[in-house]
Amino acid sequence: MTTSKITGLVPILQTPFDRKGRIDTEALRELVNYNIDSGVDGLGIALASEVPFLTETERNELLRIVVDETNGRVPVVMNTGANGNELAVHYSRKAAELGANAVMLTPPESKLTSRNASAIKQYFQDVALTVKTSIVIQDVEFAQIPPQMVADLAGHYPAIVACKMETPPTANRIAETVKAVDGDIEVLGGGGATYLIEELARGSKGTMPFSSTPMEFAQVLALHKKGEVDLARKIFKERISPLCHLVSQSPTIAIEFHKQILKKRGLIPSSNVRQPAALIDTHTQRDIDELLEKLIV
Repeated sequence: MTTSKITGLVPILQTPFDRKGRIDTEALRELVNYNIDSGVDGLGIALASEVPFLTETERNELLRIVVDETNGRVPVVMNTGANGNELAVHYSRKAAELGANAVMLTPPESKLTSRNASAIKQYFQDVALTVKTSIVIQDVEFAQIPPQMVADLAGHYPAIVACKMETPPTANRIAETVKAVDGDIEVLGGGGATYLIEELARGSKGTMPFSSTPMEFAQVLALHKKGEVDLARKIFKERISPLCHLVSQSPTIAIEFHKQILKKRGLIPSSNVRQPAALIDTHTQRDIDELLEKLIV
C-alpha cells in the first residue's frame, strides 16, 4: 500500500445544497477549485461537511465529486468514523474504492468504548488491517484518544500517517502529542483553528479548518513556516480571529456561518444546512453581517 502524506492546510469542505436540498454539484466543484487555487495541501470531508446528516448514497456522491474535481492535485481525506467497527470498516472500504487518499476516524461515541483503551485500539486495528488507504486519527472532546495511545497505534500500523487533535485545551493536547509521536506521524490541529498560532508554536504541522477562508490560512501558514511569526500572528488576528471569536459564542451555528462566508464570496448560492440545526437569532445575524462586510471580499 502506498500511503499519502496528510499535512499542512487541509480544509474541511462545506456541502452546498440547492433549493430542493440536494447536493449542489456545480457549487461543490467551484468550492474545490477555490480551495486548491488558494494553496491548500489537501481537502477533507468530515463532520463540518454535514456527513452525519447525509444518506450513504449522498456521502458517496459527495466524495466521488470531490475526488473527480480534485483530479489528484491534492490528497482527499474522508471521515469514515462510525459507532461500530464493522460500519467503520464498511465506510472506509467504500471511501478507498471511490478514490479517497486517506480516511479519518474518531472512536465510537459509546459507553462501551469510552475510556476503554482495548476497545479503541481494536476499532482502529480492524480498519488498519482491512482497508488499503492512509489513516488519520481524530481526537475530539466527545471521543478522546490520549496522545500516548495515538503514538502506540501509529507505531503498530504504518497506514496511520497523521492525527487531528481537538480535545481542549488544544495547544496542550498538540504539545503532548508531538512529544509522544516523536516525529513518526504528522500532528494537525482542528477545532476551527481558533488556536492555530499557539498550536504551531507547539509543533503542529498544520490544521483542518473550515473551507471558507483558505487564502487567509495559507498566508498565515506560509509566513509562520518562513519564520515570520509576528506577521503571521498579525494577519491571523486581523483576518481569522474575529471569525473564530464570533463562532465561539455560538458553536452550534458554525456550519451555517461559514456557509454565509462562502455565499458572500459568491462561491455557493445558498447557506442552507441540513436539519435539525440551530437557528441564528437576529442579534447574532446582525453581528455576522457586520463582520462579513468588514472582512470578506
